Amino acid sequence: MRYKILLLILIFNCLLSFSQSRYVDAVFSEVTTKTYSYAIKKRDTLKFDLYQPVNDNYKKRPLFVIIHGGGFKSGARNDKSIVSLANGIAKKGYVVASVDYRLIDKNTAFNCNLPVKDAFKIYGNAEEDVLEAIAYILRSNFKIDSKKIILFGASAGAETLLNITYNKSVLKRRSRRTRYISIAGVISISGAIFNSSLMKRSSAVPGVFYHGAKDRIIPYFQGAHHSCSITSPGYFLMDGSKKIVEKLESYDKSFMFYGYKNKGHDIFNLPSEDFRDAFIFIKKVVFEGAYYQMKLIK
Repeated sequence: MRYKILLLILIFNCLLSFSQSRYVDAVFSEVTTKTYSYAIKKRDTLKFDLYQPVNDNYKKRPLFVIIHGGGFKSGARNDKSIVSLANGIAKKGYVVASVDYRLIDKNTAFNCNLPVKDAFKIYGNAEEDVLEAIAYILRSNFKIDSKKIILFGASAGAETLLNITYNKSVLKRRSRRTRYISIAGVISISGAIFNSSLMKRSSAVPGVFYHGAKDRIIPYFQGAHHSCSITSPGYFLMDGSKKIVEKLESYDKSFMFYGYKNKGHDIFNLPSEDFRDAFIFIKKVVFEGAYYQMKLIK
């Protein structure tokens, strides 16, 4: 079986290995960046940085949204690593938006002592903010193909994007501005959703998932967030990447799953070949309609 998987990966990579390909390789040399304010939430002025390739003549371009991690307490849209990542992806031909969302205050910790209702409010705020940023972008003249929106995130960012995509409206009803936003594909690093049984076939879009099997913060398969005990105020279950992939497989939907058996939560510095596979997948499966399923345990 392992050799069949390796052969599939080899074939999949060879499809694009002989030439520079838009959405996979850096086909542009320059990128412009501009910051926009999209919402004011009490004391928070929320912003996104928009990265666009210079001299791109496409009239409709895919939107790649980066949702930073940081446990809903830290991280920023313009962290050095995010800026580097966004520039690299924009050079592939995407319009890239790195998005702010509301974070918890310095006196609050997202851990097992945080009551579940407060945790869910934090999730709901992040979901609402990201969707409002996307709605703002779609209303503006950025030449976006609204049918090609890709969400990317790690840790808290991955939880946010996966709930937006697969557990739509579990936390709160969407506004008139955001209810019609359609996600075409996802790339998740160490992410989870509230309940994979609530996934619907209609929203089971293709995705690429990376997760460490020893993750004690966000479950690899199914478990308590932060590994909290059942008696703690912050105890609630989530379904991790492996569980989400099982649901996609049951729906006969495309996915790629990378499980890292000896790694925990901090897998953000992915091997370059693993990360490049995600962009091949997005181009061939999400944009061109190919069918592909792969599970690889490393």
